[in-house]
Amino acid sequence: MNIIQPELAQVPVETQNIASLRKRAEKESRLATLKVLEEESPENTKLILHELLVHQIELGMQNEELREKQEELDATRQRYFELYDLAPVGYLTLNVNGLILEANLAAATMLGV
Repeated sequence: MNIIQPELAQVPVETQNIASLRKRAEKESRLATLKVLEEESPENTKLILHELLVHQIELGMQNEELREKQEELDATRQRYFELYDLAPVGYLTLNVNGLILEANLAAATMLGV
């Protein structure tokens, strides 16, 4: 059972999940940082820091690529909606047994549904 903290009660679930992930990541980061500082030499610590920065930049680049792909997908969905759902002729999508899976607005109007 997921108990929502009172200060998060009015926050959307997606935002709560992000906040929860952030808290977990910060906790694990603090533990990892302490371990590195205790066990690694200054040279190795610099190398680890460099690698972390490179990974951070890579993740930023990947996130930007994902945002761009999401925008492309949204545009494609909008185009499909305009071409299929708003077409002036009736379109139906059928399965192999002839059962109607989808109907555009014109087809729905023609069929009275």
